[in-house]
Amino acid sequence: MAEEGYQLFAGYVNDEPIAVAGVTISTNFYLGRHAYVYDLVVDENNRSKGYGAELLEYVHNWAADNDCVAVELESGLWREDAHRFYLDLDYEKYCYSFKYDLK
Repeated sequence: MAEEGYQLFAGYVNDEPIAVAGVTISTNFYLGRHAYVYDLVVDENNRSKGYGAELLEYVHNWAADNDCVAVELESGLWREDAHRFYLDLDYEKYCYSFKYDLK
């Protein structure tokens, strides 16, 4: 993944990783140059303590420093708690994502 530009960022408490975010930078017609968050995981025992928000703030700053105009991510339809989290951070719910399984 690193060969394709995937960056992995982590948040630590007492030298223990408690949150990770996997991000790439790409360009498309509808967003322009943007960072895409493929993975955002916070240790279950450390959720709702601000660590995910802190890590996404770092990603926002990193994306801005790398000339991105937006940060985009997807979240499964069933993940209502995650949706509230993203909306509270001023993310906009603006589309549906579709996939076609090639298997």
